[in-house]
Amino acid sequence: MYGSRCFDKTLVLRDGVRLTSRIWLPNNDNGPWPALLMRQPYGKEIASTITYSHPEWWASKGYMVIIQDVRGMGSSEGFFNGFKQEAGDTSETHEWVRSLKECNGKLGLYGFSYQGFTQLIGESNSKPPDCLSPAMTGLNIKDHWCSDGGAYWWHNNIAWGLQIAALKMKKENNLFEWEKIRLALENKSYLREGIDILKNYDPNSFVLLWLRNLNNGCLFEEFKPISTWIKQPMLIIGGLWDPHLKGAFDLYKKSQEAGGSPEILIGNATHLNWWEGSQRSLLKFFDKHLKLDKKLNSNNNLKENKIWNISLNQWDELDNKFCPEFIFGLKSDGIANIDAEDGSLTIKSKGSGWFTIVNDPWRPAPSDGGHLGPNPGNFNRNIIDKRLDVGVFQTNYFEEDQYFKGVPTLEIPVKSDQPNFDICLALSLVEKDDEKVNQFSTGFLRVKNSQISKECIYKITMQPTNICLIKGSKLRLSISAAAYPAIGVNPGFGDENIGAPSANHRIITLSFTLNQAFMKMSPFFNK
Repeated sequence: MYGSRCFDKTLVLRDGVRLTSRIWLPNNDNGPWPALLMRQPYGKEIASTITYSHPEWWASKGYMVIIQDVRGMGSSEGFFNGFKQEAGDTSETHEWVRSLKECNGKLGLYGFSYQGFTQLIGESNSKPPDCLSPAMTGLNIKDHWCSDGGAYWWHNNIAWGLQIAALKMKKENNLFEWEKIRLALENKSYLREGIDILKNYDPNSFVLLWLRNLNNGCLFEEFKPISTWIKQPMLIIGGLWDPHLKGAFDLYKKSQEAGGSPEILIGNATHLNWWEGSQRSLLKFFDKHLKLDKKLNSNNNLKENKIWNISLNQWDELDNKFCPEFIFGLKSDGIANIDAEDGSLTIKSKGSGWFTIVNDPWRPAPSDGGHLGPNPGNFNRNIIDKRLDVGVFQTNYFEEDQYFKGVPTLEIPVKSDQPNFDICLALSLVEKDDEKVNQFSTGFLRVKNSQISKECIYKITMQPTNICLIKGSKLRLSISAAAYPAIGVNPGFGDENIGAPSANHRIITLSFTLNQAFMKMSPFFNK
């Protein structure tokens, strides 16, 4: 061990369930130390090292590090029941950590995704942590965890649900079931068979509950943060390609409303692949709020509120100032899905014309990159945009740099020959040769029970973004009726067949009129 020593320790909860933690301590006798706590379901030995430095590193910087297996997972007892189990267990764990002789009473929280969520909820009367750093997470289950525009995250949710199910099978020593789940992920059959596998091996999975709630229009369980917690010093970490990005912005706003002064970093990151320097930013944050070194903290008093600029490859200040508002009209003579020169995005100009696309479930329009694709992040969608089931609209070449930051939205009149359909969008920066189509934001809307062939105006919200539209480039908007496997293929009716294409899926024709269509940007933080 370099610079640390570790051991396992058990907390017995009030209900008798035993939670196991692995604890790392600095390899010196200068304790007690401030504590960093992560509560997670994947195994204390992993310690989220897919995104964070190993606990040895944090211990070498003067911290006691506690990685706890949550109830029902890893080496801990009990039954794993997902998000709703964590409030009480979190508060008991905080009290326990502060009582340990190795802890000096100072407590900071870290972790991303589910581990970020466990930082945000506790019993209302419990003492708040001294600081927290929720990353890639959110509090609204429907909007921050399982759907965009009412469309279920098909690839993301099923793959994650199967991972949790496999961990449960391993814990129960059901090795055959573990291998079947693993094989489905390796050979991609989870996209077709994953829901049935979950029903067989983990029928109480929250992933299945979310799908039922969306299909049946049921309410989702609400999780409200404790105001005394979220007004504590907080560093929120998000990624431009992360599905939980809207949750990061929401958490920032909630903290401010509670009287807090949060810091926020929105980086060039997917859910699992972060930027260099992220660990140093976290260390500075923890040192500032958990250590009493006046000399150290005198050089560490600047707040971090930054967002990555996708095209300039640099950090920009993240504030409530808003760039001059762009409003784009859409124009087409009817072949925007055939000829890229036909569809145009015009700045501050009224749209005109029409176009039609057909969604053939045998070969649905694919999706990749972005925040929901199987390979999230930067993506050249040049090949996808050449398909005739994708409408393409683009500006002329920009004569000067234009800054494009905020939340893009499109309002567009549509009629369909089926009651249910999807509208899927992608924004891209097109380079001079028109061969590099750099997708930087995507959005989705699932429409149910519409009146066949009746035109209605629909609003689709895309992923928040920050990019400079560079001189000599074009902005492109792509419109399709599918984005598989980011979201399931819409069957055109009902809810039972949403997912992989089936013989029951209907061909869907969408007709768009453009005289009232427009795209605009909204601020990151709506007032």
